Amino acid sequence: MDASKVETKSEGKTNLKFLESGVAVIFLGEENESVVTLTGNRLKSLAVHLKQLSEKPPKGLIITGPKKGMFTVGADINLIKNVTDAKIGESLAKQGQDVFAIIEKLPCTTVAAISGPCVGGGCELALACDYRIITDEKNSLIGLPEIKLGILPGFGGTQRLPRLIGLPKALDIILAGKTKRSKQAYEIGLCNEVVRFEQLMVRADAIAAGTVKMKKPRVSLVDKILSNFAFTRNFVKSKAETTVAKTTKGFYPAPPAALAAIMLGLEKGTQEGYPFEAKELGKLIVSPESKSLIRIFFLTEGSKSIGKTAKKAIEHVHSVVVGAGAMGAGIAGVLAKNECSVILKDTSDASLERGMNQIRSYLNSISYLDHQSKSFILNRIEATTKDSKNLGNSNIAIEAIFEDMNVKKQVLGDLAALMPEDAIIASNTSSLSISEIADSIPNPARVIGMHFFNPVEKMPLVEIVMGNKTTDKTIAIVGALSSKLGKFPIVVKDVPGFLVNRTLTPYLNEALRLLEEGYSIKDIDSAASRFGMPMGPIRLLDEVGLDVATHVSAIMLAGYGERMKAPELSKKLLALGRKGRKSGKGFYDFSDKKPVPAADISEVLGITKTKDLADLSDIQDRLILSLINEAVRCLDEGVAGAPGKEAANQIDLGTVMGMGFPPFRGGVLNYAEGLGASKIKQSLDELAKKYGKQFEATEGIISRAKSGKGFLA
Repeated sequence: MDASKVETKSEGKTNLKFLESGVAVIFLGEENESVVTLTGNRLKSLAVHLKQLSEKPPKGLIITGPKKGMFTVGADINLIKNVTDAKIGESLAKQGQDVFAIIEKLPCTTVAAISGPCVGGGCELALACDYRIITDEKNSLIGLPEIKLGILPGFGGTQRLPRLIGLPKALDIILAGKTKRSKQAYEIGLCNEVVRFEQLMVRADAIAAGTVKMKKPRVSLVDKILSNFAFTRNFVKSKAETTVAKTTKGFYPAPPAALAAIMLGLEKGTQEGYPFEAKELGKLIVSPESKSLIRIFFLTEGSKSIGKTAKKAIEHVHSVVVGAGAMGAGIAGVLAKNECSVILKDTSDASLERGMNQIRSYLNSISYLDHQSKSFILNRIEATTKDSKNLGNSNIAIEAIFEDMNVKKQVLGDLAALMPEDAIIASNTSSLSISEIADSIPNPARVIGMHFFNPVEKMPLVEIVMGNKTTDKTIAIVGALSSKLGKFPIVVKDVPGFLVNRTLTPYLNEALRLLEEGYSIKDIDSAASRFGMPMGPIRLLDEVGLDVATHVSAIMLAGYGERMKAPELSKKLLALGRKGRKSGKGFYDFSDKKPVPAADISEVLGITKTKDLADLSDIQDRLILSLINEAVRCLDEGVAGAPGKEAANQIDLGTVMGMGFPPFRGGVLNYAEGLGASKIKQSLDELAKKYGKQFEATEGIISRAKSGKGFLA
């Protein structure tokens, strides 16, 4: 079995040329290829050229990409997606291993000359070479992100990387799916040299021809000891197993499999390591976890198309951010980091100072930024309490102040009067109507919602909210800007709660009902965590802030009526000054390093009954089916795209990236698809009888249960 059985349209090939020095150069593709993937046919083409060079060895060999800024992004993910037989997956891995083994065995010096991404299978190819030199371009990256797709490096990466840079550093890259920028790669010994692009081929030619002697990176003595002795290896392995168990919680099979492959190779040798790596890839490539993670990958890539027509419009972004609180400072920091100039405006000098300190902390957390880079970024920000003279040159304003419609209208109206007529006016509101905000602003076609999630620096989703007069051009520009900031945009209707808060509300409300019924906070949150949520719903309320949650809850009740009515528990705590983490206490007590459920919660809330023997599966059903029911309503109403596939994709991306729905489940509707509408309806009917009409199945579930149709088409 080989790759041709699951090959995609992008066939790919390699080209072989010879330099005057006698050095051979293999180019991975053609200049007109925007993205180079290692398809099955490209690997075959590479193998043909390598065998030719094996029979008549050149003075040296350079392997490089077809053009500036593109080495290869590794294996074709479409090919991986289409594999449904573990044996074919194993065969694909062996094919790659065999081709790269030819590189390793060539009698001449081999050099990977890297410009642009060199990730996944591309990195594994580079590891088979004697030397790796990489350019200092911003998009030059090297690493092994396969774990993020639910698989492991299958072309020899688990065997070669630990031998090159030592076990601890290799585990850090492989088990977390990390990529490194050129400077970082050089510092850990993954690359031998960092050069300007203009010097890349000159330098590679000299190294391959032997006119320049290149020292191989030295593994530190500590890393050698940790890698080469059984006792110390087992110590590292034990620590890694603990870390993997903690981070995956048993939901992701790829990290344990990768760890096993790495350790077997070091203990028994590559003769056992390579076959094991290939076999494990075969198992993982057909796993439901991998298929779900690959689905999410394609959804994130698809989100970039929202702004594809407006890339030129965001080449030079001069922005204004109003409000220097946590959200405003977060937005300003992310804008500045991504080469946008920023006017950060607030009414208070103290708020501005806090905001700038938040931005400094954010930049300090980014390991690849040196002092000079941080200074450049900070210099892009003008923090002021006044109307900056640069407002007239700004092309986008983003408001991030408290949720008060009249204040937002006033602030944005005043800003619009000082900015160009075509400048985009955006609100970061999480709940208020964009159409109503736009009514007070000249040229409402440019008014839009740009809803970031907290913390902005980490949360990858942006909800782009269409007002009733927002144009496609405005949507495209904000979509392009979101992608420029490294975010994944989805386009949503101007309805109460938009998409994420709307689908999240029934889930949070049901958690409060469970608490009111006497279930413990520990059991409620544990049930959600065991499903794969990053934290339980009660803890989430505290993290968001009970003041914010109560405000959003009121808007949801006004917008959707009784089915969105929440128990009064959050209000009771808020009346006592308990806002959650921000005040030190809410449902949880945050006084110690690790938050714990507040000891007085039952007394304070007047909960007298308790459920001693909680059925976590019942709790889980009540939480997750509440979420599914509302997500199907959003699907059929076209809240996030046209009803059908477009809406399903955006809802799944939104729930994973905006609320933390488990990525290994592929999104809430992908999970629902696996359950089937009939089973969901049956479960909802049973819950409705037991617990109330909030569980009555929406019409979309009822009709699909009858017709047998799914949720993703």
